[in-house]
Amino acid sequence: MPRLRLLLLEDAPADAELALAALGDAGFSCRAEIAEGREAFERLFGPERFDLVIADYSLPSYTGLDALALVRRADALLPFVLLSGALGEERAVDALRAGATDFVLKGNLVRLGGVVSRALEESRVRRQHLATQQALELSERRYRAIVEDQSELIIRILPDSTATFVNRAYCRYFGFAPDQVLGRPVLDSMSPENREALRHNLARVSPQAPAYERDALVRNAAGAERWMHWSGRGIFDGRGALAEIQAVGRDVTELRRAMDELNAARERLQGLSRRLLEVQEAERKHLARELHDDIGQGLTALKLNLEALQRGRDDAALDTRVQEALQTTRHTIERVRQLALNLRPLQLDDLGLAPALRSHLDRQAALGGFALHLEIQEVPAKLAADVETACFRVAQEAVNNIVRHARAKNVWLRLFVAGGDLALSVRDDGTGFEVQSAQRRAALGASLGVVSMEERVALVGGTFQIQSAPGEGTAVVASFPIAKAA
Repeated sequence: MPRLRLLLLEDAPADAELALAALGDAGFSCRAEIAEGREAFERLFGPERFDLVIADYSLPSYTGLDALALVRRADALLPFVLLSGALGEERAVDALRAGATDFVLKGNLVRLGGVVSRALEESRVRRQHLATQQALELSERRYRAIVEDQSELIIRILPDSTATFVNRAYCRYFGFAPDQVLGRPVLDSMSPENREALRHNLARVSPQAPAYERDALVRNAAGAERWMHWSGRGIFDGRGALAEIQAVGRDVTELRRAMDELNAARERLQGLSRRLLEVQEAERKHLARELHDDIGQGLTALKLNLEALQRGRDDAALDTRVQEALQTTRHTIERVRQLALNLRPLQLDDLGLAPALRSHLDRQAALGGFALHLEIQEVPAKLAADVETACFRVAQEAVNNIVRHARAKNVWLRLFVAGGDLALSVRDDGTGFEVQSAQRRAALGASLGVVSMEERVALVGGTFQIQSAPGEGTAVVASFPIAKAA
């Protein structure tokens, strides 16, 4: 056993010797400092210098209660035992209330060893408990400092959903003060869907499955609907019972929006691919039919006329045959030229975008019976080939749709430079349509027009917008980066 560091306040040497002897009989080995009065006691005492203080209750000019007050101001847990020749019950209670650990009558020093043993053990247990409590408080302060600095929303709740902790990010996000959340069931402030989802998750949390995740649609402090991803984890006591749940929330609205856009783009791409194959096959059939029914028949007629010329020598008949051959040749040339223009206008390669647009629109205006209002401002003379092609095809598709569906009386087309980009605007006063319905049909592969224009513009890094409503006409606006020009 280590030597007991003892400070003894006693003005009677004989009584001091008796107290030390009683401790020795109880098995204590003491290294004692004896103070006979105030000056010596206050000079000798210091925090953590002694394991035990024993003081005579009554001295001529300095009482044990005076010494007790000094000790307790420095150390609330140091064992302090009072000795007295005769201590009444009322004074004993006052001494214990003042902070004395225990008291022993001088006539019954046989109790001193047991009292000191118990006092030392109680002090050890209390100091250990205090150290544990301080460590927990430090750990809690560190935890709070960490979570308060997080951008994620953090909340801890009891199994009945009563909130026990929220960080600043949580309060800022939902526009609450901490006292509006703490001590209240969070279920009360939830929508019915989120309330049932949380109840379901809380019922499933166990030591075997301590965590859960869920996405919830919430309203932030501004009243906007946002998607929040919650990761919850149960905290269990020593018996395995659920004590608390800590949930961490992250705003995933933009991520979900990007995923939705990605899925929509994937669906459009799949629909575009299906329709592209269908259109390619339909175009092949169309070209085959045109070549067989029109150009093929014209060439056959030309062949028959030439054979007849070879057989006959009648001048009148010869002139008629020649005229028929020339007419057939002209028609066939025109049909070949028309097919070539539909596939790709030669002006686009030879003269550029603006002349190609003028030529195409003049033909379509005559075909569709609408008045054309064309405005082409000065644009760069040389654009990148993919930009020229994309711009022409978007205009071509927009005007073709007007001819086929809009029954428009007027069409306005503008080609101009805005903000460093090449801008195209095609507008009509026709029947219009419901844009979202058309996009849904396009995603299912039922229509190619709008999706085709969107994809062409996106491939060259441009932007595309279409506005329309039944009975209000249609406006198509696309921009193309001039910076891509060669």
